[in-house]
This record gives sequence, C-alpha cells and structure tokens, in this order.
Amino acid sequence: MSMWTYSLKCSLRSLVREVVRNVWGRAFVYPGLVANERSREALAAYVARRARRVGVPLDGDGTALPRLSAGSAMLTKADVRQHPERLVRPRGPGSWIRTTIKTSGTSGSPLTIVQSLGNLVREEGFVHRQLQWIGWRKGQPRAWIRGDIVCPDHPTDGRYWCRDWVGNMLMMSSYHLSNDTIGRYIAELERFDPVVIHAYPSSIAALAAWLNAAGRSYRGRALRGVMTSSETLAPDVRAAVEQAFGVKVFDWYGQAERVAAIGTCEEGRYHVLTDYAGVALLDTEGGACELVGTSLNNAAMPLVRYRTGDTVIPDGEPCPCGRVFPTIKAVIGRQEKIVTLPDGRIIARLDRVFQGHDRHLVEGQVLYRGDGEFVLRVVTADGFADADERALVDKFLLRVPGVKVRVERVAAIPRGPNGKFEFIAIES
Repeated sequence: MSMWTYSLKCSLRSLVREVVRNVWGRAFVYPGLVANERSREALAAYVARRARRVGVPLDGDGTALPRLSAGSAMLTKADVRQHPERLVRPRGPGSWIRTTIKTSGTSGSPLTIVQSLGNLVREEGFVHRQLQWIGWRKGQPRAWIRGDIVCPDHPTDGRYWCRDWVGNMLMMSSYHLSNDTIGRYIAELERFDPVVIHAYPSSIAALAAWLNAAGRSYRGRALRGVMTSSETLAPDVRAAVEQAFGVKVFDWYGQAERVAAIGTCEEGRYHVLTDYAGVALLDTEGGACELVGTSLNNAAMPLVRYRTGDTVIPDGEPCPCGRVFPTIKAVIGRQEKIVTLPDGRIIARLDRVFQGHDRHLVEGQVLYRGDGEFVLRVVTADGFADADERALVDKFLLRVPGVKVRVERVAAIPRGPNGKFEFIAIES
C-alpha cells in the first residue's frame, strides 16, 4: 500500500471517531469538567453525581486520595479474566450501545473490557482537557509516534508516516525508528510543525538522543508540548526531551480498564484526575502505593476497587497551578525494556501482539535472544491451537518485520520479587 492508502485509512478511522465520540466529548463532557479544576466543592459534587449515575460506591470525595488497608475487599485482574460475566450489567439507559477494549498491558495477560458508548465519549472529554492544559486548540496540527501501522514494512520513498487529514495529524511509525531513519523523522516533524507531539517515551527519547548527540535543537516553531503515555517516563528521558525539543513534557497515565487517569499540568506536576475515576491508594513496600480505582464512566461494566498493579509515589502537596486534583510525585509502574536490533531499529511497547487472545491465552512474554531472534512465550488455556500461534507470529512480524520469531508454550513465566514478570525480556 502507498502512503496515500494509509492516509485514507487513518482519515476514515478518524472520521468515524469524530462523529461517534469526539465531537460529543468536547461539546458535552469537557465543559462540565472545567469547573472541577479549581473548586473543591464543584469537584466533590461532580464525583458524587457520577458515582450515583453509574451506581458505584466511593472512597472519599475526590479532593484527596484515601488509603485502603490490605484487608479491604478489592477486585483483581484475575477476577475480571475468570468471571467477566459477573461484572457486566444488563443494558439500560446510558449503556444500550456497547463495544469492547482488548488489552494485554505490561503484564502480558490479555483482558477484554465491555464499555458503554458513554464511556468512549467521556474519555475524549478528559483527553481534550489534557490537550488544553498543554496549550493545544481544536484544529491545530498534532503528530503521533506510537504503535499504529501507518506505512509499509519497507517504504521505498523513506516515508515512515502518513496523514490523518480529518484529525490534522501526522501519523508516524514507532517501529521504524533507528539511527539511520531518525533524521528523516525530525525533518518531517519540523516541516509539519505540530503544536503537540504524542509519543511513547521510548520513541521520543530516541529522537531526543539523536538531536542532543548532533548538538542541535528541534526547529519547529509551533510546538507547545510533548505528550507521552503508555510507558513509564524516566526523569532522564524527560530532561533529554525537554532539552532537545525546548518544551515541557506532559505525561499521561491511563489504562484500558478506565479506573484511573493521571495528567500533567504546565508546572510539570502529576494530578490524579479524581473526576475521571474514584482512586484510592494501597500501601506497598518502599513508600510507594498501588493505584486502586473505581469506574465513574462505564455503566456497562463498572469496576469497583480494582487493583491496577501500577504504583505511584504519593505527594499530596498543593500545586502552584491552582488545580485542586490530588498530586503525586511520580508514576513508577509500567517499566519495560527496549530492544535495539542489529540494523539499528529501536523496539518497545509490543503489547498489541497479545491483544484479542484472552479466550485461550493466559499470559505472554516477548523474549529477545539477540541477533534479531525473538521467542513469544505463552501460557495457554484449553482451545489454543496452531492457528493462534500463526496469528501471534503474523501480528509480531507486522510490527517488527524481517526478524526471526517463534512461539513457545510454557507452563509458567518466571516472576520477579514483586510477583510480576518482564513483558519484554532480554536473554543474557
């Protein structure tokens, strides 16, 4: 397919999103969120209304992050996987139209969440608010460097991107980044001149390292901020990106279960968006706390006191920006390894390979053995067949073409001291 074909596909998909959810989220959800930013009374009243609307209990009123004891009743990812039917509510007002979210996250355990159309629409309102904090306004250009397939495996014209004309976005491939290609990415970004760059931390870090090593800065004039998500943003990466691009990094945390969201303000502080979900903290070792969230938007499958598995460093100090959402110092979950292939390509965030296989796949891990060779370790359930193996390999090669990859069925994937395993492991 040519770049124009990919551009047409992205634009049509964007048009559907715009009609189904985006315009409604901006018009009807976002205005109601603005009042919550600087008024504790408005925030508490809003949270209480949403909890009543969805029919869920709350810990606190949204103006602070309550602590849960270890003995509190909580919902785990295993509970959702094993008995999802117990959590899905009958259709009713606000939840007639439904869709699903498929995820594997950094745990490698596929999961399917049923969500209402209202949940989709409301999600757009919150993302729109974060973009407003950055300084973006509707219609202004943006760039996207994430895990979407936006170009052929080996584009003959060297364009590792396409255009979303409806959303006015430059869609760039995160799978083709290498020392040989990054210069072209930078040149195209400077030519397109977006107001916001959305990227995985690993992707924007590669561009920043190239710029800093070359001793030059990004030359786009319109850029107001870089918005990162889906991976942990390390302090050194934030510093390198801000040095190279000359703007602040606005890190965004969320998850497919939609039970917590954390945004970044212009002061660089993390705010837990308690009008997005009811969030509480569960103490862990070393002063960190696990996020435990309750759905405020999904009337089809609301999760109550759901353990996200992601940890943060508490703060609680007021922010100079004046917003009343509770603050945290750092998000320390979601750390993944990055693989550099022999041809210089930088590979990270491969969770989409396992998405959609939750019926027959318990969990999966990407093992890199060196020299362009990968093994997909999978713990399977009854019904996993050779066709599933081929599908996993095909999805992997779609994102990382030209490498060796095979599937290995295992009884278990070794855990670390925290009970988790590395989603991307590198054989030493």
